[in-house]
Amino acid sequence: MFGYAARNAILPNLTGFAMSLGFVVSGAILTEIVFSYPGVGYMLFQAVEQEDYPLIQGLLLLIVIAVLAANFIADVLYAVLDPRVNKERS
Repeated sequence: MFGYAARNAILPNLTGFAMSLGFVVSGAILTEIVFSYPGVGYMLFQAVEQEDYPLIQGLLLLIVIAVLAANFIADVLYAVLDPRVNKERS
């Protein structure tokens, strides 16, 4: 049961987890602004207020790299968990 059902049941959860990591990184911005917590989101907010474009670009690049890394890890785990992904289609 675990060998068959668990592998098929984990794939949608893995996709949802990878997608939610992007929201976690960008969603921290709101929490840090509301509670004045010093972090990446609060730094991004201050950079926007002060029109510090190089800092904005750097922080957005960091967020994009985090989302891409999460999606890459999810794709690698897909290949490990589901052997059907590795087969070539004709």
